[in-house]
Amino acid sequence: MPNNSPSPADADPMVSAVRKKLNQRLVQVLRATQLALLLTAINTVLIGKIIDTAVLLGTAALLFSVDWAVYKKFHNLGSTILLITLTLMLSYLAWIGSGIRDTSILGYCGILIFAAMLSNKRLLLVVMLLMLSMCALIIYGNISGLHVNTIEPTNIFTGTIVMIILSVIGFSVWLMAHDYRTALDDLVHENSLVHESHLKIEHMAMHDQLTELPNRNMAHIAFTSAYAQAQENGQPLAVIFIDLDNLKPINDSLGHEIGDHILKEVSKRLNAIALKQHIVCRYGGDEFIMILQDIHTSDDASAIAMIILHSISLPFAVKNIEMNCTCSIGIAMAPRDGNDLDTLIKKADIAMYQSKDSGRNSFRFFDVASNHKMFEHLNLTTSMRKALAEKQFVLYYQPKINLHDHSLVGFEALIRWQHPQYGFISPETFISLAESSGVIIQLGEWVINEACRQGKKWLDKGLNNFSIAVNVSSIQFKRGTIDNVIMNALERSGFPPHMLELELTESLLIDDTERLATTLSNLRSMGLHFSIDDFGTGYSNLGYLKKFEVESLKIDQSFVRRMEQNPEDAVIVKAIIQLSNSLGLDTIAEGVETESTADILRGLGCNMAQGYLWSRPLPALETERFWRDWCLLEQT
Repeated sequence: MPNNSPSPADADPMVSAVRKKLNQRLVQVLRATQLALLLTAINTVLIGKIIDTAVLLGTAALLFSVDWAVYKKFHNLGSTILLITLTLMLSYLAWIGSGIRDTSILGYCGILIFAAMLSNKRLLLVVMLLMLSMCALIIYGNISGLHVNTIEPTNIFTGTIVMIILSVIGFSVWLMAHDYRTALDDLVHENSLVHESHLKIEHMAMHDQLTELPNRNMAHIAFTSAYAQAQENGQPLAVIFIDLDNLKPINDSLGHEIGDHILKEVSKRLNAIALKQHIVCRYGGDEFIMILQDIHTSDDASAIAMIILHSISLPFAVKNIEMNCTCSIGIAMAPRDGNDLDTLIKKADIAMYQSKDSGRNSFRFFDVASNHKMFEHLNLTTSMRKALAEKQFVLYYQPKINLHDHSLVGFEALIRWQHPQYGFISPETFISLAESSGVIIQLGEWVINEACRQGKKWLDKGLNNFSIAVNVSSIQFKRGTIDNVIMNALERSGFPPHMLELELTESLLIDDTERLATTLSNLRSMGLHFSIDDFGTGYSNLGYLKKFEVESLKIDQSFVRRMEQNPEDAVIVKAIIQLSNSLGLDTIAEGVETESTADILRGLGCNMAQGYLWSRPLPALETERFWRDWCLLEQT
């Protein structure tokens, strides 16, 4: 039984369109068949075959039920009614007519075509079985003599019937062949679109959309082929890692549209250098890699790196604006530095950062010693974050002594790191790493909170008349939240603001911005004091001393320690003290190790000093013990 229920697939637009077209063709074949039956009936009337006429007209009327099936969207049912009815009709006409030589047998061919085009395989087999059975029955009847058909003579009427049958078959076949040709053309077009989409997707998967250069996926494929060829030829291969030095400021100031234009222009310049000999890829962001093929020594890689540096340094003209953008380059050689692209890129990246550290707009080759140092730095940077959580950092305090009355006036808080694996790590090592990695923000916040907590603890123990100086990184100020950090630390600890001193760097104050001025003004209004650390080692400027209202200058220990042996350092120390006195500022000398140095500083008018002459930086408990001993000594 045919399935006449609408399928869920009919909800699909494409399936629905096919169904609609099949129903349309079914109705067209139906009308052509009914017209043919009517014309044939007229012929049979003229030759006096009343039974044939009745059968033909009855069949034509019965086929109107196909319209009902089509209306109800029962396409399979409609096809079944049409094909079975016609098969039975033609079989009957052949039985009462000329048998297998009857003109009605020609209609079998059309029905088989209709069944193949309009219906399913099962109905086609049923119809074919009926036809074969009928032909076998007629043949058996004629051979056995049970039913012998009379062959009618050929005349104009039988010829007309043949032409009608052939016309209906030809018309129907033309309709359905046209549909199949159209479907085939559509399929070819669809396949073409799919193929184009596949190529486009494949291109997008392997190329950067902005620059159209191969991306890192394509780079791996290209490297594999290039490395195999280099190995076969016994030649080295070089991977050049290129990082644009100042694209971010251009993006921030002029917009990403300008930055994208520069990236496109850089890709063109790199392609022009590579030609078809080398492979250029955009690795990501403002980073490119070039795989150098057919080279003989590292000198060849150096020569190409020089060409790249020169090419990128040429001005870029964007919207009538001329701007410059340099690059830093790192180079790794295969197989010396590795035999896979990821390893070579990693090492070339390390070399590129060495190039940046050396002043940018240059290139460096990867070397093992630098890699070891960078690995240690990376390991320490990672360890710093863990150290904060595990409380590996502690504050030491170095006393500050008044040179004139020998009173203890305060302490400088100095951070120390006791690493569980590496032991004591010098601040000179990890502070710079903290600043470059951004950990200085969390580290500096911890120092401020810990110094205020300890200061309040000393106050609660009855110790007073002191201040605690804390070094503040310029990065903490540029972050824009230092005033909130200090305010929260003071509120949590209860430490008086006027007892907290911030030691600022000259480089921070030179960065004369509105935000800096506002931040310092907010802190000063809270009662905090400011001093300039390591004065004389930077771009000393009297303007910011006045503008930012600092209270004291710290003389760098490099001058203080050598002042007795080096007259030039003594002159610098004297000039700083005289400058401070003229401006009404206090001076604090660092690194005082001998009594003679203290005497010289006292004679020059220096106010305060700190150094090993009195005490090394001490842990909090030892600082407290030193303090009490110092007070007892003063009393005696």
